[in-house]
Amino acid sequence: MKAGKRKTLGLRTKLYLIILVPLVVIGILVMLTTRSAIKQAALTTMQEDTRRLAENTAIHLGQQASAIQSVYADGEKAPAYRTLRDELSTLRQQAGVLYVYMLNHTEAGWTYTVDGADWGDDDYSPFGSEASFDADVDTGLLQGETVNTPVVHSAEYGDLFSSFTPIRDESGSVIGYLGIDVDANTLRQVAANTLADSYRLIVPLFAATLLLSMLIMLLVVNRLLKQVDGIKKGLERVAEGNLDASVEKITGDQLGDIAVLTGHMTARITDMIGQIKSGSDTLVLSAGHVGKTAGTNNQQAEELARAIREIASGSMQQAEETERAAQLTDRLGGMMDEVASYVRHFTDVSEKLGSVQAEVSREHEALLGKSRDNMRRTADLTGMSAELDRKSKLAASVSERLNTIVKQTQILSLNATIEASRAGEAGKGFAVVAGEMGLLAQQSKDSIREIETILGSFVEQVDRMNEHFEANRVSAQEQEMQIAQCLRTFGEVSDLSKQIETLAERLDGRAGDMQSARREVEQHMNDIAAATEQTSAMTEQVSASAEEQQRSALELDTIARRLSEVADGMQTVARQFRTRQDQHAQNGNDQDQSVSSED
Repeated sequence: MKAGKRKTLGLRTKLYLIILVPLVVIGILVMLTTRSAIKQAALTTMQEDTRRLAENTAIHLGQQASAIQSVYADGEKAPAYRTLRDELSTLRQQAGVLYVYMLNHTEAGWTYTVDGADWGDDDYSPFGSEASFDADVDTGLLQGETVNTPVVHSAEYGDLFSSFTPIRDESGSVIGYLGIDVDANTLRQVAANTLADSYRLIVPLFAATLLLSMLIMLLVVNRLLKQVDGIKKGLERVAEGNLDASVEKITGDQLGDIAVLTGHMTARITDMIGQIKSGSDTLVLSAGHVGKTAGTNNQQAEELARAIREIASGSMQQAEETERAAQLTDRLGGMMDEVASYVRHFTDVSEKLGSVQAEVSREHEALLGKSRDNMRRTADLTGMSAELDRKSKLAASVSERLNTIVKQTQILSLNATIEASRAGEAGKGFAVVAGEMGLLAQQSKDSIREIETILGSFVEQVDRMNEHFEANRVSAQEQEMQIAQCLRTFGEVSDLSKQIETLAERLDGRAGDMQSARREVEQHMNDIAAATEQTSAMTEQVSASAEEQQRSALELDTIARRLSEVADGMQTVARQFRTRQDQHAQNGNDQDQSVSSED
């Protein structure tokens, strides 16, 4: 089963999407933002209108302060109740609002006084009915402010918003409160009409902007793509090996600069290919000369090696006899030197061992004294630690007594507080003193608790110090025993060192006799070895020179072959590219071939 090819978007499609998608998204965001802003503006406008209506009506009602007071006194039986209800009902119908009503605030809470509903409406709120508001509305009204509420949902009346304002008489005193409820459907209708008018203006404007953007996009994108196609074709020709490719500069931006740089790049590559071709030809010629020179040097080195081998064969026999005699003499001398070195080494070791033994003995005695001093200090510290432990426990017992005193103080403070409360007004000052005593007792209790914590930590540290002091004392005793054992051992080493020194003096005398005999034998062998050494040295030097010359010839031959291979590889790579010089040369060859064929 063949694998499906992965579909990719072209550069043209990507550029169109990059420009169109943000434009469409911006258009959608503008529509949504406009819709939200119009709804908020409609709500704000209607809330402001309702607030002004409520304030104007409250001013009018404030002029009827006596009528309102009679309603508070007689309720719905008062003649003014009917008059006020007719006025509120008329206002509700003329303003097109949902409800208009008057409120009053007493110690019992909020109550309805006059409801502006129709006389035939059985759901009106009777005089004295309980009313409730949000905390923000309640606080604002009691502070004498006009309060607007946002759109809220009521299970009984649906979506609505309200405006509340205080009713003031001519002296400015608050004698009641007025409330107006507005149906949110009115708000939705106003917002829908305003939104339709806005869409009729925004949609054509956005369509014109989108069309103009698409035209500009087509012009710019086509020009950019034309430049990109030119660069692509030029690079394809270069990839095929044609270095005569040139790219036209169409745009004045970075793509145009890339087109110019592409032409500069192909020209530079052409120069490099030409240099590689000329260099490879030179390498081929140099490799041939180096190969010939290496062959000549190799022949000369072989002839010189044969002559050296003939000379060396004559001197080898003499050198072997001389070498055997020299080996015997050297072996004897080595044995005597070894014996003498052993004697000197024994003497030096014996002297050093004595000095080291004395020094180590002194150091161990000093160390033994310091160890005894440490043991005394450890004993003193242990006694001090025990004394600290005893005093810490004593401090703990004092802390327990302080706790008892604090508890008694707290009980005394509590009793004083109770007695002060019984005394009433006369005992207030004493109650303050009792409270301060209780607070002081609590602070003392906290301080004692902190002291107990510190003492507990201090006791733990002292116990830990006792453990360390005991470990140091045991270690010091063990160290003292080991130092005493080392002193005894060094005494035995001193005796052994004296015996070794006596034996070394005897061996030194014997070594002197053997050295005198060795010097006499060496004097006889020096004359024999002189001629052999000179012949051998000359042979070795000539042989080394011949071998070095032969190695140099082989290396030159290897280098010549490598140069030839590198030159062939460079020529192969350079032939893959076609330049103007190659085309001219090819045309010239074709003409020569055509002329020769005619002849």
